[in-house]
Amino acid sequence: MKDHTCSITENIRRAREERGLTQEALAELAGISHSHLSKVESGSRTIGMKTYIKILEALEVVPVLVSEADGTEKSIELLSRFLCILKECPELELQFYLDTIESMKGSLSKIALSNNDNDDKVA
Repeated sequence: MKDHTCSITENIRRAREERGLTQEALAELAGISHSHLSKVESGSRTIGMKTYIKILEALEVVPVLVSEADGTEKSIELLSRFLCILKECPELELQFYLDTIESMKGSLSKIALSNNDNDDKVA
């Protein structure tokens, strides 16, 4: 199993390259030094939370998208769209959406379990 920190730094580099950014350009956007970013990407320096957030904001990505190496393109696209919508919402509306999603997720889990039980009976 990969070291989690290594996975994060590899994915930061990958996200930077996918956006066509040099280390210098990303460092400038993130407000950190080029040498700091270079050391973070190479794994010779650990990444602190403040630096991590600055880099993610400069890359315009969500932390889970950078830290989850196994995410699919479609999942990433859907999450990005979802987060763009949520950025515009007031707190009360966000709470409503969260409650709704949690409720629906619970219902969908029950339906999936029910369907699995029915599949077992047919087999």
